[in-house]
Amino acid sequence: MSHHRSLAPPEKRGGGQPVIHAELRRHYDGLYDQLLNGRAPRDARPALDVGTGDGLTLAAITQGTPLNGVAIDSDSPGRWLGPTEWSVIRADAQRLPFPDAYFNSALMVDVFEWLRHPTATLNEVARVTRGPMLIVQTDWEGLWFQTQEAEIGRDLVRAFTKGAPERLRGQIKGSAEEASLSIVNMSTESITADRLELGSLAWDVLESIRRYLVIESAQVRARRFDNWRAELQQAADEGQFNMLVRRVVALLQPLNT
Repeated sequence: MSHHRSLAPPEKRGGGQPVIHAELRRHYDGLYDQLLNGRAPRDARPALDVGTGDGLTLAAITQGTPLNGVAIDSDSPGRWLGPTEWSVIRADAQRLPFPDAYFNSALMVDVFEWLRHPTATLNEVARVTRGPMLIVQTDWEGLWFQTQEAEIGRDLVRAFTKGAPERLRGQIKGSAEEASLSIVNMSTESITADRLELGSLAWDVLESIRRYLVIESAQVRARRFDNWRAELQQAADEGQFNMLVRRVVALLQPLNT
């Protein structure tokens, strides 16, 4: 699964642990706690990570914990940057090569919007998982940057988020119900960032937006994007910068457990 929209942490530096954005540390800790759902780590493993990519997000969530399991993706992960104690395989999430109730928990981070058949995928993940399933999906429709030239920023952000699911909470709820999953809880978490410097969350989000709009899709001329970014940088230097991004976090449970 190749995602041009991601809140994944930066790459590991020096081959060590992933460098987690300061703005996301508490968020990742909360995701880990939800995945455990009151259990000891030994009772939550093995866990299944669906759509793991290069494994950096998985590493950020599980860093410093004894949780382990299997990470899958429909594409080859290439250079694996995730936790070394996890197995990594290439597999189709709609045809998982595991027996029923093999895992004690499962998670899907920024994967839901890319699923062609969400209900079928959730059905299959539920088949191999006896415990809770955690779905985390960034609500890109709510991505917002503070800027004086608001229209320019809105146009660029709109181009980046084009195709993101609308009414995300309703879509997740509907797919979960169709897959006979109960919703233990569902929340929308707001993540704010007021720093725009190398290694910050806002810096890396803007790098992702530029890479997609200017290089990958060639929708925007580099000069136009860089002028907007310079305006944001000036606002940050004056203490007037802010970025807001929201994530829907849903904890689901198979009805037969």
